[in-house]
Amino acid sequence: MWKCPSCQRKFKNEFQNHSCTLLTEKDLFNNRPVALKNLYDHVLKEVRKFAEFRIEIVPPDVAFLKTESTFMAIKVKKRWLDIQFFLDYLESHELIKKFQKTSNRRYTYIVSIDDFDQFDEQLINWCRSSYELITK
Repeated sequence: MWKCPSCQRKFKNEFQNHSCTLLTEKDLFNNRPVALKNLYDHVLKEVRKFAEFRIEIVPPDVAFLKTESTFMAIKVKKRWLDIQFFLDYLESHELIKKFQKTSNRRYTYIVSIDDFDQFDEQLINWCRSSYELITK
């Protein structure tokens, strides 16, 4: 683990590119609907059932859920949340808004949600798999 001497954030890779500016949850939800903050809290509650993590919030609107490295990110939009997770296999599903191959054996996925019911068992399982991928 490498610790940035300026901001004290910890990263898996030495001299990893990052922003030293951190936000609070209050900053993240400033001028956004209360329902969006409630949805964010719901997602965190569900993820805490299977994962131990810390949260680092960076400008302009992303909360990174991290162990040794990021296993999930929540990007706060005006009326929805983009849930980003990582898998070591190609997944095709109607919920997936976007995906990208980021290495020989890693894919990044984004699913948008605007309601509690959308953070369903399928999405929870993907997030759990992402956590397990990082913590193996």
